[in-house]
Amino acid sequence: MSISPLAHVEEGAQIDPSAVIEPFTTIGAHAVIGANCHLGPHAHVTGRTTLGTGVRVLPFASLGEIPPDLKFSGEPARLVVGDNTTIHEGATLTIGTAHGRMEPTVGSNCLIMSYCHVGHDSVVGDGVIMANGAQLGGHVTVHDGAILGALSGVHQFCVIGRRAFLAGGAKVTQDIPPWCIAQGDRARLVGLNVERMRREKLDKVTRKALMAVYRSCIRQRLEPAAAKEQLGELAQNDEVQGFFAFLEASERGIPLERQAG
Repeated sequence: MSISPLAHVEEGAQIDPSAVIEPFTTIGAHAVIGANCHLGPHAHVTGRTTLGTGVRVLPFASLGEIPPDLKFSGEPARLVVGDNTTIHEGATLTIGTAHGRMEPTVGSNCLIMSYCHVGHDSVVGDGVIMANGAQLGGHVTVHDGAILGALSGVHQFCVIGRRAFLAGGAKVTQDIPPWCIAQGDRARLVGLNVERMRREKLDKVTRKALMAVYRSCIRQRLEPAAAKEQLGELAQNDEVQGFFAFLEASERGIPLERQAG
């Protein structure tokens, strides 16, 4: 175990012997630090926070503090960060509340860049990238592989779908479906993330099916039942079924598509 004598570790903290704790880091009594974690100088991990294997926390990031929610009354909420996630300078991740999940989570293999905020009771999936200054309100869900551009903001209770992309500065107040790109203040959809589909080697049939469901549900604004009838066999594609499931579960609604010109 490599713990700097200049770090402050409260009695009761559980730290794996392979972890590295640098000078001026503070670790609270209820924190659990997993194998091969690396906490940089001035990192702050407190509350009932659990870090998985290989998590890296850079200077002045704050994990596990009380949430910015006036309803919070000291309940024993937690924060969980998955394996191999990197949290950059000045990012803030708080514990949950009794009015939400009580255990907000950030998944594995995520990249949380400088000055990002993950709001209380939020759930961030695996492989998510949050660029500098991206902000999540409370109770937000971000599905696997989504990318949030720099300075984007997501309103409370919104859901960001799998592999969705928020352009820099996007202000999101509704749910963004899987594979879609959202842009602008009160973000509108601007198409599918075709480049991401190619990079992930989606087959041509799946790409065609996603484009068809986007045209039907987003551009033509058909209800899912009508869109399924229009798509025929393409509606049986797994990615398309996931798209329909997302639309049917949406509580905040789906943005309109931005019109050209």
